[in-house]
Amino acid sequence: MKCPVCWAEKAYVRRVDGWKGKLLALFLIVPMQCHHCYHRFHVLWFQTWGKRTQPPLRIAPNTRATRLSYAARHVAAQGLADPASRESCPARRVDAA
Repeated sequence: MKCPVCWAEKAYVRRVDGWKGKLLALFLIVPMQCHHCYHRFHVLWFQTWGKRTQPPLRIAPNTRATRLSYAARHVAAQGLADPASRESCPARRVDAA
């Protein structure tokens, strides 16, 4: 649904608890909030027909299977992965215990 302030298509139903939420539901008023400008507003329930009122599910892409992380690439570039170069590294707290 469009926000009346910024006109972004990112206005979704917000949750209102307590007596205020029950009163809004009694009068068939839907509380909305824009995820772009954070503007809060109310609309009548029939104005939400055929419009997206829930945010889409965001799924992070699977990037770990395609390439190494930045830290792993840095260690490989520095040559710290082999045991000979570990002698020059400072001792770890686990080794001291």
